[in-house]
Amino acid sequence: MIAGTIHDASWLVTDRTVGASQGAFAFGNLAVHVGDEPAAVALNRAALARDLGVRGVVFTRAAHSSRVAYVEKVVDDVPGVDALITDRPDLAIAAQGADCAMVALATSDGWIAAVHCGWQGLVEGVVANTAKALVEAGADVDGGIARLGPNICARCYPVDADRAATVSRVVPEAVGEHAGSPVIDVRAGVLAQLAECGVRATADERCTREDHDLYSYRRDGVTGRQAIAVVRGAR
Repeated sequence: MIAGTIHDASWLVTDRTVGASQGAFAFGNLAVHVGDEPAAVALNRAALARDLGVRGVVFTRAAHSSRVAYVEKVVDDVPGVDALITDRPDLAIAAQGADCAMVALATSDGWIAAVHCGWQGLVEGVVANTAKALVEAGADVDGGIARLGPNICARCYPVDADRAATVSRVVPEAVGEHAGSPVIDVRAGVLAQLAECGVRATADERCTREDHDLYSYRRDGVTGRQAIAVVRGAR
């Protein structure tokens, strides 16, 4: 695990080095939708909650969309959304990934967000929509701070020309070329979109496909999910 703070919030990034899951999901899988044993996932999630000092963690159930949900208590996974926001202290929220970007965001006035974003999220505008949802809820996003978890790097993410063009029309910073093929740099795209929202960010530079301590769908196919979780302290 890697952990840190942003404003008054603490974030934590998990990996696959410890946990109860076995086989293709060894060891720290946090996803309930990938075919892992539910009991093992429950143990892994309970361990994450203990590490964060909370009763439970609320997870997005990624849909590669721009949808955002506000949560105010511990509930089951929130389906069909790629970002969660809350202003409740001691309530942890988390985004999962196995190549896509995972983002923890905190504002100076006590709001937090957890965002899942792949190439479709870049196009759909999930980062901007999260910022919009925060502002509409009363948060001051300008001056917000974000932390990106590990995701697949550009050289490991070749795509066809049509997909590259689709992404480039929305966020040209996310499209490049490597070894004669178009590639998508999800990290660069998310950082650019965060900057447009007035949020400064740092990023975990690890590539999920290259680092075998991390889950990667592109590398393994059947695999688990790591997560970035964020929780704010009492004010």
